[in-house]
Amino acid sequence: MIEVAGTWELGWSAPITEVDQWWTVMREFNVERLNMTPISGIAKNWVHEYPSFDELLADRPLTPVFITENAPVELRDFEHPEDALYVLGKVSYSPFSDLSQDHLSVRIDSPKPGMLWPHQALAIVLYNR
Repeated sequence: MIEVAGTWELGWSAPITEVDQWWTVMREFNVERLNMTPISGIAKNWVHEYPSFDELLADRPLTPVFITENAPVELRDFEHPEDALYVLGKVSYSPFSDLSQDHLSVRIDSPKPGMLWPHQALAIVLYNR
């Protein structure tokens, strides 16, 4: 099973706009559940919202894999767990940097690290899987 977790941008974008960017990638790779924080009130049956990442991680029985530019393992060398919860932050901001140190984490090497939108990074990770 594969699921995705992230945090709403909440500023330049609104969840109702951002959710379509996530869904476009998720449906191509048959990912059926998006877990997001904070609670925005979005009404989609495939979006589940949590007040915090701690509550989100406690609720999901999958191996968390943090996608972060400071991870020790590059994506091309990463072995994906069978049941994974891919966790992505915002563009150039990962609110879970302290959490990622205690879990699997992977980075995507690119010419300009930290400049991928989370849904773009997700597409690369799922393609690599």
